[in-house]
Amino acid sequence: MNTVFENIYLRRSVRDYKPNDVPDDVIRELIKAGTYAPFSPYPTRHQPRRFVVIKNREMIDRLSERAKKMWLDVGTGSSPEIKRPENVMKALKMPEFNIFYNAPVLILMFAMPHAYTSHEYDCAAAAENMLIAARSLGIGSCWIGLGMPLGSDQNTLAELDVPEGYRLMVPLIFGYPVKDTQTGPPRDEEVIFKWVS
Repeated sequence: MNTVFENIYLRRSVRDYKPNDVPDDVIRELIKAGTYAPFSPYPTRHQPRRFVVIKNREMIDRLSERAKKMWLDVGTGSSPEIKRPENVMKALKMPEFNIFYNAPVLILMFAMPHAYTSHEYDCAAAAENMLIAARSLGIGSCWIGLGMPLGSDQNTLAELDVPEGYRLMVPLIFGYPVKDTQTGPPRDEEVIFKWVS
């Protein structure tokens, strides 16, 4: 099988990591792969994505606790539109639950202030490149939606030296998976509405 397709088909969201360090040069290659994803060149042709790399275990744990608290504060509010699924709320209340699954690397991807209206798509495309590139190197990864509240926390942004106006778009974790081989359910559901020839 073509290795590109193989890595796409075998990529999985990993939630159990070895403590092994991921070398800095490998992390730089993953970020480089992200920068090769397509993006809207308007209003400028500058790369619209910026990254914060965190390998400090204490900081990753602290950010996990901060995000958990933010979710719980919102989830216990009175507005029905912000209610979280019960299983998610249960996990967030567990002291031992780390939203970053004890991964050794956390990368936060930000959209630059000048990014066009497609910044969500630009960053999603970059994230997918990084996830597939990681799989090709035997590195596990996961997109952590529960990390998104950190983007609205001014203390976090200040601590990470994020310039004003930058928006958190994608929290990603990377590391070597405990299980080297992971399989998922086949994607054989019919997904084509119509085929016009």
